[in-house]
Amino acid sequence: MKTVGTIKLYFLTADEGGQSIIPKDNFSIPLVFEEDKELKNGLWSARIEFHITPNMERETTADLYLLFHDNEDAPNHLIRSGMKFELMTNKVIARGIIETILN
Repeated sequence: MKTVGTIKLYFLTADEGGQSIIPKDNFSIPLVFEEDKELKNGLWSARIEFHITPNMERETTADLYLLFHDNEDAPNHLIRSGMKFELMTNKVIARGIIETILN
């Protein structure tokens, strides 16, 4: 079952270890949940669908769901209100929190 969460997202600046250019369109990226930093559930990618493009403070809201959410091993149970996460490339580029669940 596809679990969709609405999120608050902050893209780290280059000085904070992030990147200077931030996405302006919807994208997919690996994420690590704060509750599963050891990746006991595996490393999964999320789809981020912006409500609005990030503002000058590098903040935005979006919808988030796991790619391959219908896989029986997908950790959809981690998508719940209050859950914190990080978006990763070869480094952390953004941090967020799930505010509400849409379904």
